[in-house]
Amino acid sequence: MQGHHLEHRGEPRRPRGFTLVELLIVIAIVAVLASLLLPALSKAGESARTTICRNNFRQLMLAVTTYSMDYNGGLPRFHKWLYTKPGDLTSGALYPYLKTKPVYLCPSDALQLNQKLVTSARAAADQAAQNGTAPPRGSAALRRDFSYAGNCGLCHVSNLSAFIDPSRTLLYLEANLPPNEYTGVISPAVGASSLAARHRKRGNVMFGDLHIEMFDKKAFDAAARNSRFWAPDDQEPRWGNP
Repeated sequence: MQGHHLEHRGEPRRPRGFTLVELLIVIAIVAVLASLLLPALSKAGESARTTICRNNFRQLMLAVTTYSMDYNGGLPRFHKWLYTKPGDLTSGALYPYLKTKPVYLCPSDALQLNQKLVTSARAAADQAAQNGTAPPRGSAALRRDFSYAGNCGLCHVSNLSAFIDPSRTLLYLEANLPPNEYTGVISPAVGASSLAARHRKRGNVMFGDLHIEMFDKKAFDAAARNSRFWAPDDQEPRWGNP
């Protein structure tokens, strides 16, 4: 009998599995940790995208500076800075100074663009299905690949020496543009809504003296009310289009 007990004690114990209550507790703890970590990760991601966009905009400022030095204070023509062949950023006046297309696009804007294009494509497919037709093929015009736009008021000014108050006159900004926008210019007609305040409700703005600031929409709207913000000199602006 004693030997039987000893033999029984020598048998390996079977591992005990989790009970349902224990599993629910673990799942609840993981959910709480995720809810605490996700906002922090989201903020970190947006902070990184803000830094990249800021660096992109600085690269644009350096390109304008170098271009101006090469052309005796001249500026790229407002309708040629981005492209001379529609849809082709490499054909723009500043591309030789930038030499890479990603620098034209804010990463936060890229995320929003992808969401809007997917939504637009789904809507078009749904409409085509209802009509019993084939969905429309995509076009380059629906694939904006830049985030920055120039001041349309520079249409009659081609040299920085003509600016009366360059530190107050808009050159380029982080623009609020629809997915199918491909002009690369902004006019005062859209006012405060021309600024894309993607980064903690602020956006990048470049002025005629080539300094950069970040504005929220309220500050941008206040600055944009001054005619000097859009018009670099006293000539009557001719708001042009590319």
